[in-house]
Amino acid sequence: MKTLLAIDGGGLFGIGVANWMPKLKNWKFDYYAGTSVGAILAASYASGIAPLKVQEMFNGNLPKRIFTKPGFPWNLNPLRCSTYDNKEVKKVLLEVFGDTKVKDVKFPLIIVAWNYDKRKQKVFTNINNKNECSNGNYLLRDAVLASMSAPTYFPIAEIREHANAPVENLGDGGVCGNDPSLAGIAAMQDDGIKIEDIKCLSICTGGDPKEKKLKMFSKAGWLPVVVDIITLGNVGYTSYCVKRILDDRYCRVAPCTLPDGSMDDFSLVPKIKEVWETHNHLEACKFLNS
Repeated sequence: MKTLLAIDGGGLFGIGVANWMPKLKNWKFDYYAGTSVGAILAASYASGIAPLKVQEMFNGNLPKRIFTKPGFPWNLNPLRCSTYDNKEVKKVLLEVFGDTKVKDVKFPLIIVAWNYDKRKQKVFTNINNKNECSNGNYLLRDAVLASMSAPTYFPIAEIREHANAPVENLGDGGVCGNDPSLAGIAAMQDDGIKIEDIKCLSICTGGDPKEKKLKMFSKAGWLPVVVDIITLGNVGYTSYCVKRILDDRYCRVAPCTLPDGSMDDFSLVPKIKEVWETHNHLEACKFLNS
């Protein structure tokens, strides 16, 4: 049996996951998959960085450096397309991952992003896929940057496979696969693993979505609905599919008491930490050891 750890995107909500993971006692997964902040976490674990070290990074200044609002003249430009630039993000990712390429990561890794030019998913992995290039020649830090470049929060990530390659405009994998479980399973199959030999621990950074009543007074009222469809919709649908594919070889970790709010709202961090620090890990441990 081969195990897959799949971590959703979710901005600052990833801090809770980083604090929860050490409870699994350094469990060594066979495959790692991540989207957005989940890509940072998955790439760290797949690179051999210990969960306690990752927890230290996320409890340190890494989140504030990622969500650093640029000053003058950026903040005075009414035409800017994002709340944050990615200059500090690039520095952080360079410090964490250096010049490592995706293909050179220690453990099998799958990172989900979106290709704006081709209007389709972009999956980075160090697994040699049968049907398409594994995209393993990209720098790991560029793959993570692409996956976490959420629309309106960060600018489009302009990256190249190598110095002479054309620029690609990539963005947040959350628009197509905020839960990277399916991408992980597909890559494992490409690696010769049979479905019946796959076990997936999927971690929902934002927890279970809360019900809300729909209030539609104008066309503008569709905006929050569309946002829900793009984010919660693809996560819920992926979980639905994976559960039916793997059945009892699938475990979804999703605390139900996480606060609502923006993924860059630092006032939520204490509550996020509290919920995850008290969230029962024994079920996940039992699942992995079964």
